[in-house]
Amino acid sequence: MIAQQRQTAICEPPRGMHRSCIRIADVSIGLRANAAEDICLTPELNAFRIEPAECDIEITIAWVESLERPRGRKLFDSGAVWTLYARDYGYLVDFETPVLGACPYKRLCVNRSFSEAQLFLNRECLGGLDPVHALEYPLDEWLVTNWLASGKGVEVHGCGLADRASGGHLFLGHSGAGKSTTTMLWKSIRDARILSDDRIILRDQGSELWMHGTPWHGEAGFAAAERVRIERIFVLEHGDKNEIAPLSKAQAVGELFARSFPPFHGHRPLESTLAYLHHITESVPCYRYRFFPDASAVEAILDFNG
Repeated sequence: MIAQQRQTAICEPPRGMHRSCIRIADVSIGLRANAAEDICLTPELNAFRIEPAECDIEITIAWVESLERPRGRKLFDSGAVWTLYARDYGYLVDFETPVLGACPYKRLCVNRSFSEAQLFLNRECLGGLDPVHALEYPLDEWLVTNWLASGKGVEVHGCGLADRASGGHLFLGHSGAGKSTTTMLWKSIRDARILSDDRIILRDQGSELWMHGTPWHGEAGFAAAERVRIERIFVLEHGDKNEIAPLSKAQAVGELFARSFPPFHGHRPLESTLAYLHHITESVPCYRYRFFPDASAVEAILDFNG
């Protein structure tokens, strides 16, 4: 059954000689192509590079002369550069922008478990560019979040940091809520390691909840291939003074969901993500944090005994 799925889902070309691998939140992605320049990584992804190995997600890269828009059932339109379609073998994702023409500039065909994929690069759109980063954002993030969506973890909008004295703190926030401000305050005052100032992935390690840095950083530019156990989660809001209030589990799930990145193409991944968010609120205490953006915001967290 697996062999049949591999054969019909991806229609693999002969394996290329060149290979590059990355690991984000313990999810490994392997790229394989016939030319070394086809597996070139962005500077952000280079920081997450690992030695070649068998990976959770395997991608074969190939060039085609052109790509036409696909026919079939559209599952989701991101409103940005990518659109998702249903296929018998799994899914097809087209990436398109007027900057590169009126047709898809690349296409991902991936199986239902998001473990094997073939990536087609459109020479008509990308042939004159050097370098071409096949895995560049948002494709890398899309693959990782969908792979996690079977209950393996979740990506959230937040800044994560590890303070030498007080441990790992996750500050959740929409754009403009103060994630980058919080990051810079902690970095200037404390001996803190910043995992990310914008996107964090939460996963279990044994019986504990850990947070992982990602390449998808915010304004402050922090993106570390590190992880730390979470002590507490704070939902950021601007305020005239520093106030910390506990959230009920139901409130916490709602706040987490509003700041997470669940797949919306089907009810099963959405239900799995919601179940994982409930698990998070059972594992780590969650609070609302209205803060004033100066050094006192850091001291309030350090002095808090909730």
